[in-house]
Amino acid sequence: MPTIGILASGVFALFSCVMILPAIAAALTGNARALEAILLIMVAYGFLASITIMALNSKRRRLNRSGVFVSAIVIWLALIAAATPIFMLVERQSLVHAIFEATSASITLGTTIRPLEEISIAMAFYRGTVAWLGGLATLMLAVYVIGPYQVGGTPNNNLRLVQHARTESHPRLFLTLKAVLLPYLGLTALCALLLALARVPASDAVVVAMSMLSTNGFVPYQSGGTVLNNVAAETVMIAFMVIGATSIVWHRMLVERRWSIAREQSEGMLFVTAVLVLVAFGALTSLFQPHVLHSNVQHAFNFAFDTIAIATTTGITHDQRLGIGLPLELILLISFVGGCSYSTAGGIKVFRLGTMLQHLGNELNRLVYPNAILKDDVQHTDQAREIAKAVWSAFFLAILTLTIGIILFAAQGYELGAAMTLANGAFAQVGSLVFAAAPGMSDGAVSDWTLMTIAALGTIARIEILVFLAAFAGKRW
Repeated sequence: MPTIGILASGVFALFSCVMILPAIAAALTGNARALEAILLIMVAYGFLASITIMALNSKRRRLNRSGVFVSAIVIWLALIAAATPIFMLVERQSLVHAIFEATSASITLGTTIRPLEEISIAMAFYRGTVAWLGGLATLMLAVYVIGPYQVGGTPNNNLRLVQHARTESHPRLFLTLKAVLLPYLGLTALCALLLALARVPASDAVVVAMSMLSTNGFVPYQSGGTVLNNVAAETVMIAFMVIGATSIVWHRMLVERRWSIAREQSEGMLFVTAVLVLVAFGALTSLFQPHVLHSNVQHAFNFAFDTIAIATTTGITHDQRLGIGLPLELILLISFVGGCSYSTAGGIKVFRLGTMLQHLGNELNRLVYPNAILKDDVQHTDQAREIAKAVWSAFFLAILTLTIGIILFAAQGYELGAAMTLANGAFAQVGSLVFAAAPGMSDGAVSDWTLMTIAALGTIARIEILVFLAAFAGKRW
């Protein structure tokens, strides 16, 4: 328990440090209310975290398997709790609305119940910074919990490229944080620089850059059927959305020119190939759905952008009411699959889809060639059998979670299509799906029960339901 308390205090301490960015934005824009609240929170969190860590440091112990999973849950809840007060102090939101806003930002859903034009620059920075920190927490969760314990069959080959530890029970958290944080921070800065060079205002460039790397659905403004009203800037956004949705382990392989093992990491190439196919399909579809205001080229580009935004679970589309010409069933399927493992994207992850398809193909081949020895055959390889069991377990639990979400939304008065879209959007953290299925969200027309259901479903999916089960059921999961 003391060790978990120290980790939760570390979240508050890190939160206090990163609040310097929205504090600077509040100071430069003369937003005294936001500056006062942010500085107050920074000091309070820093003080409380310091005395808690000093008090518990002598009592810290090694975490067992169950303790690791419990700590992962506590860390995420601590992040949401840390992000909540600012919304109440600055925007004077109710407790329920503040929790929803904090959860939406932390899990990188990006949906807000406040009209975009009413959000100050300081609070836009705050939302972007919380989402960026949520993306970092997602990566650390993947590197230290999801990967090492192969939760849901997650592959952990070459994980040591980013994870540092003496042994499994002696993690080097700060070295791993450095290995994850520096590239994450560097890519964010590079994205912001490229957006600024594309003539995006500096304040917007920073917020959008944080959203791209964390695959967050929040942008400072969105009007007139455009995102940034800038093709060059939106091209930069496309590139960094894909980077945010692909594996940091794969990135390290490519940067270090480890081509042979990078080729073995098929998930990244499969995802990029699928995205290219979807873009081509979207561009072709746009030719049959001409836009009254845009040229064919601009319309095709918008389709490509929106398709990539859905595939990467970023969820920033040119029309907040979804606005993408693909069939809804295909959109729900794409977002449900999501991005790659060891990324900030949501969904069940591409590697699970690939593993299930390969297992299904082997079983079909066995009907024709019953004595054949097939690649990754579950009947001949214990490891393949365990991975297949874990992947299928994760898949069916995801379906069960979605089903429960649909039932809850239907019980709140949403028709089946809207309930499915809401549940899928919350599960995969795709803000545009949630916004499209819950009209009037920014006008206060969505009930508190719906907001809490979205927040709960999104949090469970972001942490992964298997982590919750493993925390309380031990080795059975």
